[in-house]
Amino acid sequence: MSARRMRTQGLTEGAILAALVAVFAVATHYLPLVGIATALLCPLPLAVLVIRHGLRVAAVAGVAAGLVGAMLAGPLLGLAILVSFAPMGIVLGIGARRGWSATRVVLTAGVVAFVSTLLNYLGLMGGGRVSMAEMARTMERSVETSASLYARLGLSQAQIDSVSTQMREFARLLPYLLPAMLVFGALFAAWLNYEVGRRVLARIGYRLAPLPPVRTWRIPTAGIWLVPLAYLLLVLGLRPGAPALLQSAGWSLMLATQSAFTLQGILAGWMILGNLGFGRFAQVLAVIIVMTVPALGLVAMMLGILDSALRVRERWGLTQVSAREEDA
Repeated sequence: MSARRMRTQGLTEGAILAALVAVFAVATHYLPLVGIATALLCPLPLAVLVIRHGLRVAAVAGVAAGLVGAMLAGPLLGLAILVSFAPMGIVLGIGARRGWSATRVVLTAGVVAFVSTLLNYLGLMGGGRVSMAEMARTMERSVETSASLYARLGLSQAQIDSVSTQMREFARLLPYLLPAMLVFGALFAAWLNYEVGRRVLARIGYRLAPLPPVRTWRIPTAGIWLVPLAYLLLVLGLRPGAPALLQSAGWSLMLATQSAFTLQGILAGWMILGNLGFGRFAQVLAVIIVMTVPALGLVAMMLGILDSALRVRERWGLTQVSAREEDA
């Protein structure tokens, strides 16, 4: 097949798949329930283009899809295609084309999702003119509205005060916690897109490597040092005259480390219970209890830290659990 014919075929397929991306994006915009699925399918046509014809054809198709989406549903949808769906699809395609490891693809896709989220924020919020402080004030007003609604529903004043206090505390901390929340959201979006993309692409003959089994996921031992670092940044950030960026870094790092080690502790506890002979019902019940009792959440975090430092899962017989799961 000549190079000219290859280019012609690539452009033809690019035009078709660009239109498909635009259709998926419009469905995501106008069909709330169906849109959950189409949002995950939007990047895949561009991933196929990268695999079959390379990055250049996929990039041109991505721009074309953005223009078509803008004509069909407005500039915001076109922006979403250009900064969200197209980059995600290109990353998945490059990973499949070059044989990247699953971890590398997900982390790269997470960076892309994080950047696209920031760009979408700047586009939707008037170039960043809506500040975090304004968002906090908006949440404060929503707390007052919620309190009046609870009063009309018949809740006691003590219950209303308790809920309002928690919501106000969250509103105060939101500007500082937002960076960590965006990072977690980006990683979750990258993981979800990867898992959906891996299964869909496999059905049409393109393979993405699976992620390592969940039972093997572990934060490196060096990650334990992030916990005292978060507290140090927070203490320094709370001092009078300290820059707000320091306090934001402390809160965000604390949220990230506590959440990560708590999830790892829950995973370690799940496997320990399984090794001790408890059934799936007991494991699920234990997770629910840990998620609803704050004190047990702290215990789970400590177990996660111990798992990174001492490899608790291995000491409690990870090999036996793995063999049992394989037999099942």
